[in-house]
Amino acid sequence: MAKKKRSNGEGSLTYRKDRDRYEARLTTGRDAAGRPTRRTVTGKTRQIALERLGELKRQQSAGVTIGANATLEQFLNSWLTDVLPLGDTTAGTRASYESNVRLHIVPVIGHVRLDKLTTAHVRQVLSKMQTNGSAPNSQRIARAVLRRALDTAVRDELVMRNVAAATDGVRLTKKEGRTLTPEQARTLLSAASNTEWDVPVALMLSLGLRRGEALGLAWSDLDLDGERPALTVRHSLKPDERGALHLGNAKTSGSRRTLHLPAAMVEKLRAQRARQASEQLAFGPGWGGKWQKIGLVLTNSVGSPYDPGRLLRAVKKLTGDLGFGEWTPHELRHSAASLMLAGNVPLKTVSDTLGHASIRLTADVYGHLMAPARDDAADAMSRLLWPAVGGD
Repeated sequence: MAKKKRSNGEGSLTYRKDRDRYEARLTTGRDAAGRPTRRTVTGKTRQIALERLGELKRQQSAGVTIGANATLEQFLNSWLTDVLPLGDTTAGTRASYESNVRLHIVPVIGHVRLDKLTTAHVRQVLSKMQTNGSAPNSQRIARAVLRRALDTAVRDELVMRNVAAATDGVRLTKKEGRTLTPEQARTLLSAASNTEWDVPVALMLSLGLRRGEALGLAWSDLDLDGERPALTVRHSLKPDERGALHLGNAKTSGSRRTLHLPAAMVEKLRAQRARQASEQLAFGPGWGGKWQKIGLVLTNSVGSPYDPGRLLRAVKKLTGDLGFGEWTPHELRHSAASLMLAGNVPLKTVSDTLGHASIRLTADVYGHLMAPARDDAADAMSRLLWPAVGGD
């Protein structure tokens, strides 16, 4: 049966397997050369993409077009809907961007025409946030969101320069994150071993995995029986725009990495595999539902993935009950890095283990822990260059 051709103005909807997203396109007119102009929106689900397509149609019916004379609010709404989903940003990041636009940027300068924006307008946003008590890092993020959006405006030749980029950045007070001591880490591992959170806590604390990376591990990512048992981080369990869990790609290209496993971690994972097989047998057909074919390592008794929020609450309770105060999964990752550095693991190896985009990021976050290594470097140079000083 021939595929029905959509009429002009109806739009089209396709599934992009390479992006694992639905893509909707709407012809909005023609350019000066007579070629059709189109706008594109995407969604993790078919329904979300159709809703965004409907919003495009409503804008077109209302005569809303995005040009240099559009207001910043109109441009940002179009950027959030049409441009941002086409990149590799996660649903959580997009939600953060939308929140910053709605709460901090639009209320202050959303009425300003795009081609009339100045650095003074950007400073106005930051000043208002400061007056309202927003933390410096929140101000930094708001400026970064506006800067990224205006990069698109520059590329589309709607404005000549990015005024957010030209505005001075927000000065941050460096805050050193807390870290578990080796004794506390061992106590936590022991306490977790008697609970269903044994494996996720051990993965985050021994390998520095992000929460979503631990929850998104599949058995196909593990090699427990090779000469050097290892796991490969490929995916992360994330909520989509509606809060439903899905398996997305790792955070960045650097996040996709292979890690060798401590011997105790191998045994925990083997025990988890046996326990999971027993639960599946007891449950019978239908165990895991749509998740069964993925083969996640961490599942509850019915084969479904753990909700990230539940893991957060579990870690807080475990650490709180031990008298450490409430700690988060991210702080377990931070502790893993700190413990590695305390064990004289080279900074480059720590950076690769964490999946950081660069060693500079690792140094910025954990540089305060490098004093013993710097002492070793100074002592080594003393022995090499001034062997007689403080000698025999």
